[in-house]
Amino acid sequence: MSRNPEKNAQVREGRKKQILDATLSVYIRSGYFGTDMDIVAKEARLAKGLVYYYYKTKQELFNELFMQMFKDGFIFSETLTSNLDGLNPIEQLMAYAYGMFMENRDNPRMMQFFIRAPFDAYAIFTADNRKEIAVKSDIHRSTLTSIIQKGIAEGFIPESNPGMAANSFWSVFVANVFAYSRLIDGTQGSVKSSKESFKEVVCFCFQGLGVEKDIWSACLDKVFADTKSGG
Repeated sequence: MSRNPEKNAQVREGRKKQILDATLSVYIRSGYFGTDMDIVAKEARLAKGLVYYYYKTKQELFNELFMQMFKDGFIFSETLTSNLDGLNPIEQLMAYAYGMFMENRDNPRMMQFFIRAPFDAYAIFTADNRKEIAVKSDIHRSTLTSIIQKGIAEGFIPESNPGMAANSFWSVFVANVFAYSRLIDGTQGSVKSSKESFKEVVCFCFQGLGVEKDIWSACLDKVFADTKSGG
């Protein structure tokens, strides 16, 4: 007995999701050039022919994966920034960084993807839309740039190049988050609270901006107090 069109559509979407999820896992491990359809099929536990049924080429597959991840990243960033009203720029940076920190704890592949994506987008997309894609692949650093620019203009952050400052903040944050993630795989990290762990991750980020410790520490306390109270 054949399935009805609605059931067929559900099966199709389920298979595509399965393939994209497998592709993301392989991509994070091996990058674009280290990924092929055989590996994706094995990761997804599907026949290679079925992967090719949905995606004719590796480039087509990665095009859809990247666009989906860019969409998810934009929604995540927008959700974080929508909760920043009423906070000063240092508090905004702290809240945004904490949101990414917690997301990495629950969904580490998102940050891992956005670290790799800018280096591989040129091989996946055409020259006509690479500028647009570059912006989409850089959503988190771009958001940090906007907040830092506002902080400089309002006197919360010492004068500097906002884009370069955001590069530094993002690079240090990512490196420390990854170090923390490896730490909590063992027993040492399990005894620390989220606040203590997050403080270790971001302290050098704010020091690099030239923000005094008592200022960013107070902002950290406020972010955690607001989180606990549901604010």
